Amino acid sequence: MLANKRGLGLLGGTFDPVHAGHLCLARAALSAIPLVRVELIPAGEPWQKSRISPGIHRLNMLRIAVEYEPLFRINTSELCRMGPSYTIETVKTLREEVGPTMPLVLILGIDQWLNLSTWKNWAELTDYVHIAYCSREGTVEKPIPDEQAAWAADKITSPQLLTQTAAYYIARFEMAPHRASATEVRHTISKLSYAQAMKTLDGWLHPGVAQYIRSHGLYQTMPH
Repeated sequence: MLANKRGLGLLGGTFDPVHAGHLCLARAALSAIPLVRVELIPAGEPWQKSRISPGIHRLNMLRIAVEYEPLFRINTSELCRMGPSYTIETVKTLREEVGPTMPLVLILGIDQWLNLSTWKNWAELTDYVHIAYCSREGTVEKPIPDEQAAWAADKITSPQLLTQTAAYYIARFEMAPHRASATEVRHTISKLSYAQAMKTLDGWLHPGVAQYIRSHGLYQTMPH
C-alpha cells in the first residue's frame, strides 16, 4: 500500500469517448504512484487530430464515467482555452496554479510515450512535471527515438519516488492489457446498429456513457 500520498496525476486525452482503458490507466497510476488523485484533462483542440466530437459531449461522457470515482477529478482547463491544445502550455499553467513544490505527474500511455518527441517543446515538459508512462504487462516495448532516450537517461527513477520532488523525473509503471480503443468504439458504432455495437463493445463503455452516445447519435457518421 502506498503511503505519504502527495501531488497530482495528470491524464490528458480527447476522451472521444472515454472508455474502460482510460480508467484502468488512471487506476494503475494511482496504484503505482503515491498520488492524492488523478486529474482527467479533456483536450480542447488537439493539434495532432483533425476532427473530434464537440467538447461538451466529451466532457459530459467523462462526468458520467467518473461520477462515483472519488480519486478522479475533471480539469477543464484545455476545453476553456481557445486554439490548439498543447500539453506544454497546460503543464506550465498548472505549475503556476499549484506553486513550485507540488508534485505533478503527467501520465502517458505507451503510444504517447513513444510519440513524445513529436510534441511541441517536448523536452521542456520535465521542467514543470514528472512523467510516468505505462507499459502493458507481457508486451515488448519499441525503442524510443535516440534524442528522446538521451534526454531521458538521467531522469529515470521508480514510480514510488516520483512524488518526493515537484518535477523532472521519469518512471515506468505497468497495467494489465486492455483492448479498449476509442478508435475501435467509433468504428464499431458507425458500422453496426446500436444494439449490435454495444454487444461487441461489452465491458468497454460505462453504461451511462453508452446511453449518452445513443441518445445523442454520436459516431454514427464520424470519420475514423
